[in-house]
Amino acid sequence: MKTKSALVDAINALIGAVGDKFDTDEDGDPERDFIAARCPKRLEGTVRALPTLSMHLLAAIADGPLSLVGLAARSGQLKGTVSKHVQRLVEAGLVERTPVPGNRKEIALGLTADGELVTAAHGELHDEMDRGMREFLQRYSNADLQVLETVLRDLLAARKDGVRIVPGGG
Repeated sequence: MKTKSALVDAINALIGAVGDKFDTDEDGDPERDFIAARCPKRLEGTVRALPTLSMHLLAAIADGPLSLVGLAARSGQLKGTVSKHVQRLVEAGLVERTPVPGNRKEIALGLTADGELVTAAHGELHDEMDRGMREFLQRYSNADLQVLETVLRDLLAARKDGVRIVPGGG
């Protein structure tokens, strides 16, 4: 049986290795391939050029028309960052800006027909990824999954202090 120190060392190495293994910088981009395959050919270049954040903002816009400020709040991103991505989405023909009746300053963001197609394909991607993760995790016991859930929640709550990860909260 491994010591606690050896287990911590092994887990630390495995977290890094898992991150490296699933980093898609090298062998193409299977996520973009998946989305592109489910969109009309004319949208392939657009799908491949959009940053991941733009895809996620597109999905947030699909949840209902909203303003730039509302989109920033919904996504947890800075307004300036959202503004740049929205401009790309408008130029790509996936989002349209519409004046809000009775409010000369506010502009509502909505999807175009092409935006709806890309959003639907992106949703299928996430559904497929979720199915794969569920199937993968089904092989573990409830006790194993409870430990994993605790560790992941703690990692999510953690913060960085310089280059160190430290428990969150204080």
